[in-house]
Amino acid sequence: MSKKDDRARTWTFIVYPESAPQNWRELLDECHVSWVESPLHDKDVNPDGTVKKPHWHIILLFDGNKSYEQVKEISDSLNAPVPQKTANTKGLVRYLIHKDNPEKYQYKREEIVCHGGAEIEQYFEMSSSSRERVLWDIMQFIRDEEITSYSAFIGYCQDTDNREWFSIATRYYTLAIRTLIDSVYQDQREPKSNVVADNIGKVKELSEKGYSQRKIADTLGISKTTVARYLNK
Repeated sequence: MSKKDDRARTWTFIVYPESAPQNWRELLDECHVSWVESPLHDKDVNPDGTVKKPHWHIILLFDGNKSYEQVKEISDSLNAPVPQKTANTKGLVRYLIHKDNPEKYQYKREEIVCHGGAEIEQYFEMSSSSRERVLWDIMQFIRDEEITSYSAFIGYCQDTDNREWFSIATRYYTLAIRTLIDSVYQDQREPKSNVVADNIGKVKELSEKGYSQRKIADTLGISKTTVARYLNK
């Protein structure tokens, strides 16, 4: 059986603004298939540094298997390059914004458009181990920055568009984060402990000796962010 005879439920192709019909989205909708549209990729670069032609990545999600010929009829109607089948829908959906390719330009997740009832949220779910790693970073940040209200932390997530932290704080570990913030708040109401005062003195002393912030942090067993904060006191 040739490659063109292979059938699959998930297919992808690229649409170029310069060659696609103006009503290309309506033409796709008329196919009565669930499909996903990437943000316009207008910041991709070739290996030699030249900018690639702007384009959209399109994913077609069929209820049943479709052949190459069937899908090519659709891509041809949009003046698009030949379609490619995929068995890795998750990887393909995440590639729409280069989620797992930090060396590439990072497009915004909210600019992905789902059509015809397509659902993609499950492809961006973090594993339990990933969530725990993010939680560790969140708790380190809360302690280092002495965050004393849940509202302030959520505001920070929104202001910096940190959707991973927002998700962790609102869907998975809300109680743990609230408990830590409350503890930090209570600590702030207490007079500065001798330990903190001693550490501030040690940080400044080591800095005067020419130690880097990273070396000071490793020496005293505190974070680099805390070292920077102590140096400003």
